Amino acid sequence: MKHETRVAERIRKARTALLLDHPFFGSLLFRLKSEEDRAIPTMATNGVVLRYSPVFVDTLNAATLAGVLAHEVMHPALQHHTRRAKRDPRRWNEACDYAINPLLLDAGLSLPDDVLVDPRFRGMSAEQIYNLREAEAQPQSDDQNKSEQNTGSESNDSAGDKNDRGTPSVPESQGGVGQVIDAPETGDDAPSIEEQERDWEIAVNQAAAVAQQAGKVPAGLKRTLEGAAEAQVDWRELLRRLWSDTIPADSSWMRPNRRHIWSGLYLPGVVREGAGEIAIAVDCSGSVNARQLRLFEAEIRSIIEGQRPERVHVLYFDAEVHKVDTYEAGEMLHLDPVGGGGTEFGPCFDWINEHGIHPQTMVFLTDLYGSFPESAPNYPVIWASTGSRQAPFGSVVPMHAA
Repeated sequence: MKHETRVAERIRKARTALLLDHPFFGSLLFRLKSEEDRAIPTMATNGVVLRYSPVFVDTLNAATLAGVLAHEVMHPALQHHTRRAKRDPRRWNEACDYAINPLLLDAGLSLPDDVLVDPRFRGMSAEQIYNLREAEAQPQSDDQNKSEQNTGSESNDSAGDKNDRGTPSVPESQGGVGQVIDAPETGDDAPSIEEQERDWEIAVNQAAAVAQQAGKVPAGLKRTLEGAAEAQVDWRELLRRLWSDTIPADSSWMRPNRRHIWSGLYLPGVVREGAGEIAIAVDCSGSVNARQLRLFEAEIRSIIEGQRPERVHVLYFDAEVHKVDTYEAGEMLHLDPVGGGGTEFGPCFDWINEHGIHPQTMVFLTDLYGSFPESAPNYPVIWASTGSRQAPFGSVVPMHAA
């Protein structure tokens, strides 16, 4: 009992030191209730409770303990606990650590020697880092991919597993000093995820104001917070949203809007009909690597299953359209690029016009380095871009950024 009291006292002193020396992090820490948990390796938070291992705390000196506490509170400050979605929890933890640690070191805080720091990721959001590391993974055989997918599913499920205390289990990350757990599930009395995010956004703004008054605003804080806000929607979600906006929809009282039922307000829900014909153009000039192609293919398949198009035309092009595969409703889509020359987007639109097709949506997978037609078509165009250029028309989904 004396040991537990001593560790708790050390954490209270570290909180106070942070409040005086680093008021931004210190004021945010008072939003988290501290609880000892011997089942976790280091520290962990779900945005409500800060759990700590007393054994781990005993390995830290006072300065490093303060730095680790600041590290932990930055997870909910950047809303990492609400943004994981279906990402692998271990890799997500590592990406979040890579995003947080440079900010803390720049602020003059101490961290353990083995923390995750990589100059390549400086200024990047957790989503950007996650997707970059995922894209850099070595290509694997089909059997290995299946094994990885199975392992990934188990990892995703493990984020919701409970330890013997009934709290979420925490995936260990190499070099991790504090883990982020998904935000607690909402119940009758618990706030919604949106409310939790809003509360932390308000808390961060208040903490920044306190630090500003004290003249101790952490270096790079504003840029980090702005980047995190912009990255909350990754490319998959943005692609789905833009694609969904191109599908005809109508309102129906048969399916009331569930978002407002809780307040006793019944409004019609949105009913989407299946899409007609769609077109997918794959840039074969060599700008799309195998990893990006697989990610894009998996997401396109998932969207198609939900939207139920009557027909899908897949165009493989560089300076011309080399091949077109057409899939009828229900057929499994598989991307098989051919080509390798320069890039011109006009031939894709020409092929669509020549065959009398008016697609519900046309999606390009490209780096956007190429020649564009002089005018936009009269149907929606989405550019899933692996590069950094902009398009003269349509909507750009930056696959490289989020």
